[in-house]
Amino acid sequence: MATAVKISSNEVERLCQQYFGHQGVTETANGGTSENLNLNVIRYQLQPISDSPSGFFGHHHFLVVDVQVTTHSENGRDSIAFNRIRFFTKAAPVGNVAHMEYLEEFGVFQKEIMVYRDVLPRLQNICPGIAPKCYYADNHLLVFEELQHLGYKMAAGRDGLLDYEHLQSAVKALASLHAASIVFEVKQNVKINQIYPLAIKEDAYPENLDPKHVRYQNFVNGIEVFGELIKAMPKYAGQTGYILKNLRPKMSIIFKLAQPSTEFRNVFCHGDLWANNLMYKHDGSSLQCRLVDFQLSRYAPPMLDLITLLTIPTSREFRAKHLMDLLKLYYGFMGEFLKREQLNIDNFLSSAEFWHTFELYRICGLIESCFFCHFIVLPPESTLSLTASTDGFSDFFARKRVEICLKAFHNDDIYHQRLSDMLEDFVDNYILEKGGGE
Repeated sequence: MATAVKISSNEVERLCQQYFGHQGVTETANGGTSENLNLNVIRYQLQPISDSPSGFFGHHHFLVVDVQVTTHSENGRDSIAFNRIRFFTKAAPVGNVAHMEYLEEFGVFQKEIMVYRDVLPRLQNICPGIAPKCYYADNHLLVFEELQHLGYKMAAGRDGLLDYEHLQSAVKALASLHAASIVFEVKQNVKINQIYPLAIKEDAYPENLDPKHVRYQNFVNGIEVFGELIKAMPKYAGQTGYILKNLRPKMSIIFKLAQPSTEFRNVFCHGDLWANNLMYKHDGSSLQCRLVDFQLSRYAPPMLDLITLLTIPTSREFRAKHLMDLLKLYYGFMGEFLKREQLNIDNFLSSAEFWHTFELYRICGLIESCFFCHFIVLPPESTLSLTASTDGFSDFFARKRVEICLKAFHNDDIYHQRLSDMLEDFVDNYILEKGGGE
């Protein structure tokens, strides 16, 4: 799929100015500050990350810049250094008409620009290190620090599962994000959704959708897939009629729960917490986590984010062992972050409210898991064909989704295991109501 990533020499020069401004005192410039540096961009090049499509909501490239940095010192002696800087870029995909129309109706790329330009800088001033630094955001391009070059990497295999250590680190990062949201609102004495309504409006599950809207069609098509997969599961032979009758009504609850709550505390939420949107780096004895890809951000109770994080990249067996511990860790981390700002967590998210929202929003974790994973866990040959052409994209999002997913379910062990695990958890606990939870 072609991309029309364009960035001018003037834009690259501003990028470098911001880069050195973020660095403060630069080692490469012999101790000079950003105020007494002259930059001369020698060359720059956009490099594709791979030959295959690199992202569903955007196309990714490396931007490599060679720059000459001249430092002016007080004694009149200038020093010159040459630097190669690597950035990570994300651009809206072009060339695939169906894909472009989907994203335009969905509105996620423009939304992510607003998040990185307007919201995250304010939150990271309160709790640094939540997300990658963004040096450039406009209507066609986002440019970030290159996390892989800094030692960060994704942690899950093709099955999308994370272990306890990585989830613990992610829980801490998420608690930091949510705590920063609360602190910001306290300091500004205004709600985030009042200042930046378009940056955190609900796009994944908007209320009162027109049945022709792309999100509604995506939801309906997903339900159809789940029904066919359930029919193929011997465990539910003889019960499929009852299950299928109740499947869509039970899953539709997410449209209500994804909205800002009128009863519980709302925070800025990431909204897209699966394994590939978490980057990790070992820093001595600790594991650091950064959150990436904020195109589905929303304003909702923190539990919606948290239960999604603890469900999509985990199995039913894992949750039975570790879910409660990780929930308690999150609450403890958030309390610590708020205490640093002389705030008491009980005044914003009491223990009673926290556990009440867990019971209420727990179903959302499984709904999100089903909708995310029936796409993201598909075998590589399927995902490549889906995103590489107009026909492939349309086949999945309109014409052949059931056929594609059933084929993977019957022929790919990882896909079969992951989808069976999620659907059984949902059916047993929210339709047949036998198991009583994890």
